[in-house]
Amino acid sequence: MKIRPFFFIAVSFITAIYLHVHAGDERAVTTVSGVVFDDRTGCGTFVPDSDIPLGGVAVSNGREIAVTGSNGRYELPLSDNSVVFVIKPRDWTVAADDNQVPRFYHIHSTGGASGDDFEGLPPVTIKNGQADFPLYPSDEPDKFDVLVFGDTQPRNEQEIYYLAGDAISDLTGTDAAFGVTLGDNVFDDLDLFDQLIESIATIGIPWRYVLGNHDIDFSADNDFDARGAWYRTFGPSYYSFSYGPAHFIVLDNIRWLVEDDRRYYRTGLGSDQMEFLKNELKRIGNEQLVFLMVHIPWTGSTAWQFEEEQAELYQLLSGYPESVSLVAHTHRHYHHFIGKEEGFPGDKPHHMVSVGTVCGSWWTGASDEYGIPHAMMSDGTPAGYAFLHIDKNDWTISWKASRRDKAFQMHIDAPDYIRAGETGRLEVVANIFNALPDADVKMRIGSGGDWVYMERILKQDPVRLAVMARESEIVDRPWRNLGNAAVSEHLWIASPGLSLDPGVYAIEVKAVDRWHEYSGTRLIHVRQ
Repeated sequence: MKIRPFFFIAVSFITAIYLHVHAGDERAVTTVSGVVFDDRTGCGTFVPDSDIPLGGVAVSNGREIAVTGSNGRYELPLSDNSVVFVIKPRDWTVAADDNQVPRFYHIHSTGGASGDDFEGLPPVTIKNGQADFPLYPSDEPDKFDVLVFGDTQPRNEQEIYYLAGDAISDLTGTDAAFGVTLGDNVFDDLDLFDQLIESIATIGIPWRYVLGNHDIDFSADNDFDARGAWYRTFGPSYYSFSYGPAHFIVLDNIRWLVEDDRRYYRTGLGSDQMEFLKNELKRIGNEQLVFLMVHIPWTGSTAWQFEEEQAELYQLLSGYPESVSLVAHTHRHYHHFIGKEEGFPGDKPHHMVSVGTVCGSWWTGASDEYGIPHAMMSDGTPAGYAFLHIDKNDWTISWKASRRDKAFQMHIDAPDYIRAGETGRLEVVANIFNALPDADVKMRIGSGGDWVYMERILKQDPVRLAVMARESEIVDRPWRNLGNAAVSEHLWIASPGLSLDPGVYAIEVKAVDRWHEYSGTRLIHVRQ
């Protein structure tokens, strides 16, 4: 999707229309209404003689959803501390600012939102309960790509430079339709938001941002105020939109809890967001390909605030078999199918992809020749990013290690050399970063060797453990150490039991799943 230049020229004017600073004398409003229109004039405000009202477009207040009539008009309840947004339909687009951040909302908060540590949202109101939404025609194909980042998570300007030199330098000029970062955009320092989005904007495509647990103000006394800097920078923390044949629902599953002197977060959606999700899924129907984009995985990570809400979510998603969840947070890359053993009631398990992180293991580990930490993730996956490939109602995901060839999809652990009398005990482990759990994986030694099937195993990646051991031996390390190794979800192991004569052999590994084929090679020296 390419946004026409006038959007950027007009966006400051559009923003001024959207966000009215509360002067203290605005009359209280309990409803919001307005018109969704084809902005033929390009000025961002509805001009009845020139612009065309659009019927059948959904608008939400973050809980209820209204659909415009043939006159383009809608009406919704309006409460304080809410965001009203248009749900972009297929073949239409919204304005974006100079940093490629879409602007499609009106914020209504008479008191604003802020903690003590960072600049938050000033008081803003929807003036006289009137909120209009301009849209612009945009042809959207059945087949397209989405660029997906897990946590970028810089803690300072230097780490933004790492991001710029590592992933962003790979991607400028990409033809992906749009990009998304699945939360933890920064590492607690919300003052880095602006510099971060300026850097990502150079990729040249519209960019969506998901809220993560490190993107809130920990000094805030409640859940709403904790998001003040987020609202000011990005707008709503949850919403939805269509692109091509797919529908995308951005969710905010961070609940900020304050109990006396204790401040912490838990996983959860809250009643308003859960109601919005129910209404939106009902509106689009259960045959729609829909992607939920959220930070914390639904299972196997941070505890839910209320377990009954998790059960309610699973019950809801079970009725939408074409739904998929894209998450981050774990700093690992893996595919997980939430099934009956975890309380998911559907006949078809829910596919959740934990997308690996751009920052890898938080920009840790030894620096390479360009001064950028290798930051290998705890499961052995290299730092990088994903592409979501959509073709009508089908989808796949591919993984790309930053600054590496796209064919680099695995590493193979085996000794550099082995004695000829010991080759029968040789063990080979392959870490195939993006392989699905049911992948068919086999290996052989030497071009004339027999192919041997490899077995999936859950354990720590031996390559990651070796990197940790090697780096720990260096005194006065000028980098931050890697964290602990985690169990990897994509390891395969085999012990071929071969008797090999002295020489140099190629170990070949091939893997096939329903999406992709992967291959890798490494050498082993057999000595007398």
